[in-house]
Amino acid sequence: MNKFFKKLYILILISAINLPAEKNRYAASFLELGIGARALGMGGAYSALSNDATGFYWNPGGLAFLPNFQASSMYADLFNSLQNQSFVNFAMPIFGGASVALSWIRVSIEDIPRYEFDDDNGNITAWDRISGGALPLTDPAAGYFGNYNDAYIISFAKYVPWNMDLGWQYFELPVDLGFGLNLKMLRQALDNKTGTGVGLDIGFISRIGLNELFSEPYYGVLSFGLNVQDAANTQITWDTDSKHKDRIARNFKYGIAYVQPLPFIDSKFTFLFDVNSRYSGTSHLGSELFIKSHFALRLGTNSGFFTAGAGLYLWKFQLDYAYQSHDLGNTHRVSLLFGF
Repeated sequence: MNKFFKKLYILILISAINLPAEKNRYAASFLELGIGARALGMGGAYSALSNDATGFYWNPGGLAFLPNFQASSMYADLFNSLQNQSFVNFAMPIFGGASVALSWIRVSIEDIPRYEFDDDNGNITAWDRISGGALPLTDPAAGYFGNYNDAYIISFAKYVPWNMDLGWQYFELPVDLGFGLNLKMLRQALDNKTGTGVGLDIGFISRIGLNELFSEPYYGVLSFGLNVQDAANTQITWDTDSKHKDRIARNFKYGIAYVQPLPFIDSKFTFLFDVNSRYSGTSHLGSELFIKSHFALRLGTNSGFFTAGAGLYLWKFQLDYAYQSHDLGNTHRVSLLFGF
């Protein structure tokens, strides 16, 4: 399949949000591609960890544990260079255990050819052209257009320490709680039509030190996460004559993570698992071996697709790589994080 037909195929997938039968299923699906090569290398199972600047996407509650100012960015050509993905954000703790972040995500398709269909009898459809049921398109393109999807996100998180009373014969167990929210401003442009909307994500993370619970120093940290994405069923209104509306269905993302210290090799191992309520409960599984505070190896599965990655930590920089298999083409992503 040549590049033109691949682009046309992707365009059909994007345009499917306007079909009556499935008009809401893939609304603003560009937000589901994920950001940050660390999380993507672990299959996107990040909602219970979410402890760096990219964490706002997976669970804004994780920003409550942000240790310092961080800036991150990523650029990727996806699905055999059919789509471009860009991402940049800034996050920092402020005061009173609070953190804030500003983020921008863009997914775009450039230079989609426009062809005029001249069929006086009305017997030839666009699908006939695509599927080979009609003569091939040999004339020069009548023009070009693009598809641009942008999300501008403001995030806020708050850290709350809590001592859980286990009863008079036990003790109080310290629990770290993180609460967060994202305010999302969405803009989608397809050819000369534009859709806009505002959405809200609400996140929560709890962390328990099992070494405190069992009084054994070799246990690690157990975390639970919940991210309610598009809590109010975000609506995107298009500037068509009918003012067509797409609705992004609410999604509950549940996650669990366990970080096990490995002091005998000066390292630590992390296991993560996520499940979504959207799309009949897609699951994500991930793992990371963090070696001597400088290098990381990662494996995972994203809804059944294999993922892998690596990370290099030098001075104040974190360089991450992720590989993802996919039906539309395997992808490679590199992201950079800076913190001080």
